[in-house]
Amino acid sequence: MQLALIYGGRSVEHDWSIAMYNHFVDVLNNASGADILPVSIYYISRSGDLLRVGLDWRRLPKHEEFVARAITHPLASLANLLKSEGIFVFSLLQGQDGEDGQIQALAQFHDIPGSFGNKTAAVLSADKYLQGIVANCLCPELTPIPTVHVSQSNLELDITGALQDLAGPCVLKPNTLGGSFLTECTDELSEDILRSYSERIAPYDSSFLVQQRIFGTEYTCGVLIDRHEITALPVGRINNPSGFLGYDQKTRKGTYSVEIQDVEDTLEARIASISTQIAREFRLHTFGRLDFVVDEQQRVHFFEVNLVPLLTATSTFPKMLSKAGFDLCHLIRLAASNETYQRHREEIRKIETSRIRLP
Repeated sequence: MQLALIYGGRSVEHDWSIAMYNHFVDVLNNASGADILPVSIYYISRSGDLLRVGLDWRRLPKHEEFVARAITHPLASLANLLKSEGIFVFSLLQGQDGEDGQIQALAQFHDIPGSFGNKTAAVLSADKYLQGIVANCLCPELTPIPTVHVSQSNLELDITGALQDLAGPCVLKPNTLGGSFLTECTDELSEDILRSYSERIAPYDSSFLVQQRIFGTEYTCGVLIDRHEITALPVGRINNPSGFLGYDQKTRKGTYSVEIQDVEDTLEARIASISTQIAREFRLHTFGRLDFVVDEQQRVHFFEVNLVPLLTATSTFPKMLSKAGFDLCHLIRLAASNETYQRHREEIRKIETSRIRLP
C-alpha cells in the first residue's frame, strides 16, 4: 500500500509530533517486506507553513533532513495536494490541527482517505469538559470528578462558582490543550490563585477546568478498533512517586514509569471494559488511549481520551501494542483497512440518500 505521512502542527505538542515522525522513520525504514510504501511526507510548521517531500525511494528522511530538502507550499493548498495524490494518509498530528476536528473536517469534505477519524469525535475529545460529561453519562461505573468550567468570557461568575463548589486540594488545567501543558495543582483554592491562573493561560486557551484533586493511582488503557470490533490493549499502571503527573513530570526523564499489565485483575478488567465502551460511543477510528485515576475506594474516575496518543519508541501506547503482539506497521495496515471499509459504507449511504425526494 502507498502511504503519506503528515506531522508537526500548530500545537503545544509540536515537538512530540516530530519525535513520533522520527520514530516512524526508524520503524518503516527497517520494516521487513514491501507492503507499506511511503511516497510523500507533509509537515506543518509552528507558524503554519506546509512543507512537502515526495519520495522516489524507500528510505524516509529524519526531520532535519526533511526540512532541508522540502518544498514549501501555502497551508491552504493542503487539501488539493492530498486529494491529487489520492493515497492513504496516516496522521501524526496532535492537538490543534490534529485532534480538534479541523483536519478531520477537511478530509471528510474533500474525500481524502486517511486515519483522521470522525470530526465529531475529534471536536468532542478536544474539549476536556464536554468529553468528561459525555463519558460519565455513558458509563455509570465511573465516579465523576467534581469539576467547574471557568470561561474567560464569564470569569467573575465562574470563579465565584468554583470557590463555592470546591474546596481543598484541586487541579487546574486548560480545557483544550494537550500534553498536560500548564496543568497545576494547589492545596487550597483562592480568588487570587484562580485569577492568576486565568491570566497565565489566556494566551493559549479560552477556558480552564478546576477539578477536585483525586488521590490515587493513574491508569491508562489503549484500544484498537477493527471495523466493529474494539479490543482493549493491556492496561498501563502509572508509578508516579510525586503523586502528580503534570507537564514537567511528563517531560522530565525518570520522574515516573508505566507498568504494562495483562487484563486479568478485576480492576484492570473494569478499566478495559469502560475504555472499550467510551471508544465505541466516541466513534474512534482505529486506535486511541484513555486515562483514568482510581482512588483508595477503587472508584474509577475518567480523565480524558486521546485520539492520537504519543507514538514514540519509549511512549506507552507502542508498549501496549507490543505486549499485545502488534507493532506500528500493524497499526497502519489496520487504519487503512478501516478507512476502506468506512468509505465503502459512506458511499452506499450517499447513494441511498441521493435517491430521497421530498414531496
